[in-house]
Amino acid sequence: MAAISALTAWPSGAHRPAARAPRASTGVCLHDSRAEPAAGVAQAFAAPVGRAAARRACAFVFVANLPLLAEVYGQDFASAASLEIQRRLCANFVVSPSSDMARLRDDCFLLWHNEAFECGIFEGRAPGEFPRTMRRASRSIEALLAVLGAEPVRAGGIAALVQLHADWIDVCPPGQLGSSEIELALWTAQPFPEAHETRADGWRQLYRADMDVAVRLSEATRAEELSFSWRPVVQPGSAATVLYREGRARVASGQGEAGLLEPDAFMPCLQRLGLTRAFDRTVMRHAVAALRMQPSAHVGVSMSAQGVRVDHWWASLLAVLDKEPALASRLVIEIVDSAALPDFEAARDFCVQLQLRGCRIAIRGFGSGADNLAAVRACRPDIVKLDAALLRRARGSAFGRESLRDMLSLCAHLAPHVVVDGIERDDDLHIASQAGAQWMQGFGVRGAERHARVGSPVGGNACGRTEAD
Repeated sequence: MAAISALTAWPSGAHRPAARAPRASTGVCLHDSRAEPAAGVAQAFAAPVGRAAARRACAFVFVANLPLLAEVYGQDFASAASLEIQRRLCANFVVSPSSDMARLRDDCFLLWHNEAFECGIFEGRAPGEFPRTMRRASRSIEALLAVLGAEPVRAGGIAALVQLHADWIDVCPPGQLGSSEIELALWTAQPFPEAHETRADGWRQLYRADMDVAVRLSEATRAEELSFSWRPVVQPGSAATVLYREGRARVASGQGEAGLLEPDAFMPCLQRLGLTRAFDRTVMRHAVAALRMQPSAHVGVSMSAQGVRVDHWWASLLAVLDKEPALASRLVIEIVDSAALPDFEAARDFCVQLQLRGCRIAIRGFGSGADNLAAVRACRPDIVKLDAALLRRARGSAFGRESLRDMLSLCAHLAPHVVVDGIERDDDLHIASQAGAQWMQGFGVRGAERHARVGSPVGGNACGRTEAD
C-alpha cells in the first residue's frame, strides 16, 4: 500500500481546523430522469470519458469521530479504530491494496473502483441514463457505509462505533497522487461541523455513556433482538378504523438490567453521537419486511431529523419503493424532533421524493417547538401528530382544552390528517373527541401492543381495516 500519509501537511491522527473549504456534495440525485446529476457525482465519473483510461472512479471514507475517540478513549484506541477500518476495507472492498486503496491519514481513506468494489461508470452511456447509473453508484457507497460501520471497534477492553462519511471524489490513481491533490482530498472528505457543537463540563463522561448505549443497540440489532410496540392511529369511537400502525423499535437493556431500552432513551444518545443513520436504515428495512408479510397493513416508521435527506443511505430503499409502489403506498415516514431539522431544503427534497413514490409523511410532536411550523412548511406532511403535552394540559384546565381545540383547527389547514397523541385513559378519549379530534393514538387506544418481535404480524388479527380498504 502506498505510503500516502507522509505527503500531507497534517500529522497522522490530527483533526482538520474549524475553518473548512467547500466540499463535494454528500447527496446524489435519485429521483426522476429529468433531474440533472449532482455535481460531485458527475465530476467523479467524468474522468473515464475525458481522461486516460487509467483514471478510475474513486470514493473517500472519512472517520468523522476519530478525534473524539482519541480524546475520550486515548490515541491508542483511535489508532486501533483506524487500522480496523483499513482491515474491513481490505477484507471486503479491495483486490490489490497497493492499487485499489490509499490511506491518506488515520481518519481518511481513498478506495478506487475494482472487482470487489463495483460502481457504475458513465462511460458509453447517454445523458438520459445518468440517474439510473448514479443510483447504482450510490448503492455502492451505501454498502461501503453499512459494512464498515456494522460492528463496534474493539481494542483494549473498549468498544465504540465509528461515524463514517463517504462519497465520490475525482483523484488520480494511488501512484500519481501529489501532495496538493492529497490535501484537497482531505479537505473535501470532511463534513461540515455541526453548528451547535459545544463542549460542556463532563462531556467525555456523557460521550462514554452515549457510546455504551449505541454499542448495546448495535449488538442487539446484529443479534436480531429488536422488538416493536405497535400503536394504531384510529378514529374516535371506532377502533376498527385504523389509519396505520406506528412501530416503535425497542431492545433489551444491558447485561444484568431489567426492562427494555425505549426510543426516548436511546435515540438522543445516537443523535448526540451522530450515529442515527445506520439505525434508521435498519428500522426501515424491518418496516419493508413487515409490509411484505401483511399485504393489507399500513405501517409507520420513525425517522430521526438527522436522516431526513436523500443521500447514499437511502439508495436501496428508494430502489425498493420504485419497484414496489403498492408497498410504498402503505408506508408512513414519521419525522421525529422536526424542530431540529438541520437543513429545511434537504428535508423538503426528502419528503418530495418519498411522496412521489407513494409514501406518506408525518410530522410528530407538533406544538412542542418553535420551529415545528417551519418544518411543516418545508415538508408539507400528509399527517400531523400533536405533541402529547397538549392533551396532558387539556386534562387539567378549560384553557388547556381550548388550546387543544385551537391547535386541531390550525393543523386542519396544514395536513389532511391530524392525530391527537398521548391517549392513555378513558377520559383522554372523551377530551380528544370533544376537542374535535379526527384521529387518536396512544396506549389507551384499544389494539395498541406494547411489545412484538420483529417479523411478527403487524397488529396480529386485530389489524382492522385501514382508510384505504
